[in-house]
Amino acid sequence: MMITNYLKSLIITSLTILLGSLLITLFNYFNILNGLLLEIIESIIPIIAIFVGSYLIGKSSSKKGYIEGIKYSSIWVLIFLIINIIAKNINLLDFVYFIIMILFSALASMIGINRKKE
Repeated sequence: MMITNYLKSLIITSLTILLGSLLITLFNYFNILNGLLLEIIESIIPIIAIFVGSYLIGKSSSKKGYIEGIKYSSIWVLIFLIINIIAKNINLLDFVYFIIMILFSALASMIGINRKKE
């Protein structure tokens, strides 16, 4: 049962990242967004997507929401880390970004477990 919850959350997070990337690309293409604002929004979209997925994981878990959030974000951090290693584009700032993702995911799971209807 928990595996299906993880798969649902992974799919929702993936779709959120894809739709956010599509919107950013369209806004950049039509010169609505560019420069620093574009970079900030590019960084925020995965964090928001992981927050939503982790919130859903927290709503479906029975206890220790922060651990579920850390496990969920660890999956995404591992995916992003592998992509960065393959692209040979890794630096210290990426690790700070990954830690922020883990913290937001743990927070979202704690919020989700507290908002759960018994």
